[in-house]
Amino acid sequence: MKSARFSIVALIAVILFSQSLFSQQKRARDNYEFLKLLPKYTTADALPVTRVDFTVTLRDGVMLDAMKFIPQGTPPLGGWPTVVFVHGYGDNKETLAGFAAAQAEYGYYTTTFSMRGQGHSTGLSNLISSTEAQDMIEFINFIKLDIANGINPDNILVMGGSQGGLVPYMACTMGMNVKTIISALAPPNFATSWIENGCIKMTLLWTVEYTPDTARYTPQVERMSDWIYSAEKQYWDSLAVYLPQNRDFMTSIPNNRVPLIMEGSWQDKFFNASGIMKASVLNTNSTFRLYLGAVQGHGGDNSPTEDTWHMQFFNDWFFYWLFNITGSRMPMANYDYASTTYPVNGVYWSFKHDSSKVALQNITTPYRLYFNTNNRLTTTAGTSNNTRSSIRNQVTGGLTMQEAVNEEFTGTTFTSKFKKNSVSYTSAALTADKKWLGIPKVNLDYLSTASTFTQYNFQVLEVMPNGKEKLINRINYTDRNYTANSRRTANFEGQAHSHIFKSGNRIKIIITNLDTHADDTWFLGTNPFVLPVLKNGYNYVYLNNKSYIDLPLVNAADEITLDKNNNGMPFEFSLSQNYPNPFNPVTIINFSLPVKGIVTLKIYDASGREVKILVNEIKDAGVNSVTFDASSLSSGVYFYKLSSGSYTDTKKMMLIK
Repeated sequence: MKSARFSIVALIAVILFSQSLFSQQKRARDNYEFLKLLPKYTTADALPVTRVDFTVTLRDGVMLDAMKFIPQGTPPLGGWPTVVFVHGYGDNKETLAGFAAAQAEYGYYTTTFSMRGQGHSTGLSNLISSTEAQDMIEFINFIKLDIANGINPDNILVMGGSQGGLVPYMACTMGMNVKTIISALAPPNFATSWIENGCIKMTLLWTVEYTPDTARYTPQVERMSDWIYSAEKQYWDSLAVYLPQNRDFMTSIPNNRVPLIMEGSWQDKFFNASGIMKASVLNTNSTFRLYLGAVQGHGGDNSPTEDTWHMQFFNDWFFYWLFNITGSRMPMANYDYASTTYPVNGVYWSFKHDSSKVALQNITTPYRLYFNTNNRLTTTAGTSNNTRSSIRNQVTGGLTMQEAVNEEFTGTTFTSKFKKNSVSYTSAALTADKKWLGIPKVNLDYLSTASTFTQYNFQVLEVMPNGKEKLINRINYTDRNYTANSRRTANFEGQAHSHIFKSGNRIKIIITNLDTHADDTWFLGTNPFVLPVLKNGYNYVYLNNKSYIDLPLVNAADEITLDKNNNGMPFEFSLSQNYPNPFNPVTIINFSLPVKGIVTLKIYDASGREVKILVNEIKDAGVNSVTFDASSLSSGVYFYKLSSGSYTDTKKMMLIK
């Protein structure tokens, strides 16, 4: 390998989900589309590749249906760098065939396989468990022997999302030995996340109800949909006991020795990103980098600016671990994240990128808001212990969960037997921006007239002065062992998130008996985030000092100001080369400042004419990143100039459309 001067193809994650998920027959899978593509390993044009289909016989006689793509050329010393692509649940090796072939043309040995019980592999799926993780280990050990076809057994990257991220990560905690992995949308407590706080996510039901042409289940997994549909406590108890068994692997994280990137989406409709946050502090025996924000998959928002940032993030990782390029560097911060914020772009939030050198849960303090009278959300508690609000859970006519699911919670039968009811609480206008980062918690003083099961769903929104509002995320709680008319107190966690509330706007909490919202329809359709409780009754919330929400806010002193470089030394003035370059039409420009000051960053065309002012404001010391969108400009050479005090620097970039 000669140098780092290789073609870099845009690394933009684009989800495969259909935009019209309004039928239970079109339910969203856990698909995750891979990055496009890893950097070229050679300076040559695309290499011809040979596809070879093969099988791997496992310890129990199950045969994995696999394929590999072998570059035709002279491999480097030690063999081709190797990439193993792992598919999402309900897919198979053919989903990744085109991508693996294209990657092989760049000078990689690539391979993928269908998980047991999926595609043409034999056996039965145990729904993302230690069984599949052991399969993964055996597959890796098998392909390492393919020296004759140019594999480098010491230079293997495994990557995937959801099932494709969970199984390799779990396998690493069980001893799998590879160079590095990328695990996306894959919290190690994923099974518990599907049923956290006694609530059953719609996506779990979708995942255990595939037809045999998509997934063939073990008998226990086959029974899980029946448990979900049942209104009997004993079946919930079975789900709560057996679903996490041999699936959750949070306690095994310290066993991992493989360097990894773990990343997730705040808006994941399958799994709570809190599990990735919690795993990060347990991953004490291997190098890792964390990213939480706009990862496309599982219903998360799309962000072109975050996609562009990922280009450098992943390439730094690849160059460091796979290529051993002199001068290559690790991504600087251990913990990167992006916060949703206004303005809204179509159906998506905007995102603002940030980072930290310490765990995200260590830079926040709780901001407590009490549910109060007159639909107020206040910083002081109500004084009456017995004042309460009610939410009617009106269920009649013997409505069953099967009927509700079949009608997607909106058909004639459903609406005649179930009424959605809500009560909202709104804060005073904020006097300053507030950054929520991490896991929200609700403390609830409650009573219900229903028996056995009672549910409370909390939706968090931001409201603008003109009344427009948008859903941010939620907290859900179902008491699965409830005695009617008994007053109880519970404390529970919600969906982890990072969001910047704008000064002048208000925080709004909606408590509802059916967790649907118009902002979810592009992914969930008319289905709820969690399945409702079909028990007729009144649910009460007592408006006192025991009913509140805690939002973890970033401490002012911990707002991320990366004012030192990787060696702990203060930054100097510097202007980096834009990335990617050439670009079309978006690129990122990074610069660093040793002191706070007025900064300008301007774009000029080849004639010296100013065409864009990117920055003209006071900036703090540290690293700054600016996205330049040249959609309105023509192809050609452009220059960007940074000025701050007596410092100036100019660099050239190329726009190619």
